[in-house]
Amino acid sequence: MTLTKIVNSKLLAMLMGAWIAYCAGVGDYGGAVFLLFFYLLMLWDLNAKKATGSDTSDGDK
Repeated sequence: MTLTKIVNSKLLAMLMGAWIAYCAGVGDYGGAVFLLFFYLLMLWDLNAKKATGSDTSDGDK
């Protein structure tokens, strides 16, 4: 499974949301903040990989 599918997964988003809600419910905001930070790192890495790829849609051959 590629990083794009993992980052854009609805199941992953649901699990992360449930865990963040649990952490907020018990008052452990460190777990929720860490999870959001980790997800942002995955998004940042995914966008960095997209930016460095070759763009073949310009029509030059």
